[in-house]
Amino acid sequence: QLLRGLFKSSITDKMIEAAYMTGILPIKKYGTQSALTDFREYTMIQPMQLAEFVGFSEKEVMELCKKHHLDFDEARKWYDGYSFSRMNSVYNPNSIMQAVKNGEFDDYWTDTETYESLKLYIDMNLDGLREAIIAMLGGLRCKMNTRTFQNDMSNIKNRDDVLTLLIHLGYLAYDSQQKEVYIPNQEIADEFKNAVEYSGWKGVSGRKRIC
Repeated sequence: QLLRGLFKSSITDKMIEAAYMTGILPIKKYGTQSALTDFREYTMIQPMQLAEFVGFSEKEVMELCKKHHLDFDEARKWYDGYSFSRMNSVYNPNSIMQAVKNGEFDDYWTDTETYESLKLYIDMNLDGLREAIIAMLGGLRCKMNTRTFQNDMSNIKNRDDVLTLLIHLGYLAYDSQQKEVYIPNQEIADEFKNAVEYSGWKGVSGRKRIC
């Protein structure tokens, strides 16, 4: 209601020339419409021309590793893996800077998020979500549809809604060309392993693989 009042009233064009908003999720959808229809959204699924600003580029990470005497191949294994149509390699900037500061590679994701929040979503196990997570931990990618998600963390209806949410939160990477989701790097894989272990998951057998 606040957004509608600000940007869809009869006096909006007299009060606001331009506005910039930032957040984790795209603007919530109501039915087939969002609260605002004249916004340009840049997301983890469609960053478009802002892709290069989502994280560090491979060139930037190489320069940082060289300057601070860190192993670039290790940096790639730990923090690379995100990619967009306009940028092939995108590195987690917070984790890279933590590694530079501390002089070692480790899981720095827990400084900003905890595996309890990840566990909350994967424990839903909607439409074979558990099998998808286990498959991705094994290095596979899963086909998915990002369009069903209504940009609402409290209105999760199926497996692909959970996967789309995890893409926006940075827990998963998305290949927009192949419509596939995957675990991007060692740091995130460790977080999934923690969540799976905490949930007490056992091996999945006798079920159809859906990736």
